[in-house]
Amino acid sequence: MAYAIVLFLAMCVTAFAPGPRSGLYRGDEGSALDSPFWWLVYLLPVAAAVYIARTATIVDDAGITVRALLGRRRLPWVEVRGLSVTGRSVYAVTADGAVRLPCVRIADLAAVSRASGGAVPPMREATPKYAPSRRRR
Repeated sequence: MAYAIVLFLAMCVTAFAPGPRSGLYRGDEGSALDSPFWWLVYLLPVAAAVYIARTATIVDDAGITVRALLGRRRLPWVEVRGLSVTGRSVYAVTADGAVRLPCVRIADLAAVSRASGGAVPPMREATPKYAPSRRRR
């Protein structure tokens, strides 16, 4: 779903592509592609796609790997003291502080606990929330 947003963003920035009447191109004929700067508007959707592809949390039996846009950090299970939830964010608590786990929601905590191999206490599955239904009167 996140890449659908990137596609929508690409369609939206197309409206801002420099055209023949934008001042960058001073000809009477031609299209927006005649401007040498038309492609610059697509840097924003490309950057968003790279951010989505790069940012992740990988949990396995050896530990947690947190990938960010410009790096990664490996947290072995012996360093993880526990998990903390603040608002909608999940953090791995270590001796140095806390590391935010991107792409991990509260509903995913049971799966993280199972993948830890006993390093994190077992947690029960999250109960699904359904949209409220309208009752007939």
